[in-house]
Amino acid sequence: MSSPSAGCVEQLKAVLPHRVHLPETDDYHAALGRVFFPEASRRRPSCVVEPVSVDEVSTVMRVAHRTGGTVTVRGGGLSSNCVADDAVMLDLSAALNTARPEGDRVVVAGGATVGTMLDALAPTGRVVPVGIVGHAGFGLVTRGGVGYLTRSLGLTLDQLVEVELVLPSGEVVHLSDASTGDEADLWWAVRGCAPCFGVVTSAVLRTHPQGPVWVDRMVLGIDSLATYFRVAPTLPRNTTMGAVLGYSALSADEPILFVYTACASSDAADIDRARAAADAVAGGSGNVLYRSETSGTYLGGLPEFAPPGLDGEEPEPIRLPEPGEPRGSFFGKAVFTGATLDSHLAEALATQIRGAPTRECRIDFQHTGGALADVGDEDTAFWGRSGEWNIPLNAIWSDPYYGAACLSWAGGTLDALAPHTTGVYSVEVRPGFPETGAEINAAYGGNLRRLRELRQRHDPMGVLTHYPL
Repeated sequence: MSSPSAGCVEQLKAVLPHRVHLPETDDYHAALGRVFFPEASRRRPSCVVEPVSVDEVSTVMRVAHRTGGTVTVRGGGLSSNCVADDAVMLDLSAALNTARPEGDRVVVAGGATVGTMLDALAPTGRVVPVGIVGHAGFGLVTRGGVGYLTRSLGLTLDQLVEVELVLPSGEVVHLSDASTGDEADLWWAVRGCAPCFGVVTSAVLRTHPQGPVWVDRMVLGIDSLATYFRVAPTLPRNTTMGAVLGYSALSADEPILFVYTACASSDAADIDRARAAADAVAGGSGNVLYRSETSGTYLGGLPEFAPPGLDGEEPEPIRLPEPGEPRGSFFGKAVFTGATLDSHLAEALATQIRGAPTRECRIDFQHTGGALADVGDEDTAFWGRSGEWNIPLNAIWSDPYYGAACLSWAGGTLDALAPHTTGVYSVEVRPGFPETGAEINAAYGGNLRRLRELRQRHDPMGVLTHYPL
């Protein structure tokens, strides 16, 4: 352990003796074992701190600032950046994990997941648009939040009304549209880049009424990909048409296109239009392997964003690991594109997925557009409002033998997407890779200079340096 981190840990032990877990303790290993991202779970922070109050979070930041220590934050635990070697892992999920409705708003603690938030809202019939899984925390909430309601309601970060933020100095600020001066700059920055500026300990979000969501799912041959690219952008903003290019038990040898059409409207005419669009995509394939319709409450009552099993059984929900459970490996990237995807790209991606080193590798198409563009690129720190798709590509392997091949495959897939790429989703930007600098430029675009100047003012000691900017 380096001298700054050793000094930081010693002082934390002195002021928060019952919250600090050291590497030799069971609580330390249990906290890491619950981190979703495999690579992050294998890192070794200097200690884990589980605060029970905003004051304790402030104490951690003050100590790190004073001693030259560094801090990462574990909220939902999905981010690869929530753990770093030799840094303090501040685990908000252990105690600061509540959510409660207040009229047409919801108040959410910094360690709560979006699933906890939606569960609290369920009796009210109101929702906040989030991503496609309930396990995400404020790293996702404050840097985007792309899901089934993005086209109709916007990003999760667009619903933020107020944020309680603990700065690297330990100062606690409350940010909103009413903020002025330097705090107005922070309010702009936390909506798109919060992890670089402080620890979100609480937030208030705007909620919306939402009835059942209609969903059509299809498993098709990949000959339908070009048709999918053509049809999806024609849909109204109440309907999103996502897809996964990958493998399924429904097709023994050939990859498939899984198409997931979700209509947020309860109007029969809107659902008919969504169904007709799905029909058009199905018509582009000579091989329809599966199709079904359903409706359910958002988000927990909707099917998973994954192909069904061999006999149409529902895919297993994504779950957080248990401590000590064997883990594979994952390498992910996510890029934004406009509505320019075409038949040439469809051919290139078909070649890529056929050459995937494992059947777990997949290319997702999260359909955006619509309300995403209702906010300007410079109105918040989030850059990429003109996008029609967010495209996460996921290289997944269990046997280390496939590691190098999976990384190469991911690089080749990014190359294929490059002519259409308009930006990078910052949630997948990680430090230490050759491409990190270019990804940061693409993720923050014209906002990057302002963000860096603001960060230098608020974190000159680099307490949050593990979050790339």
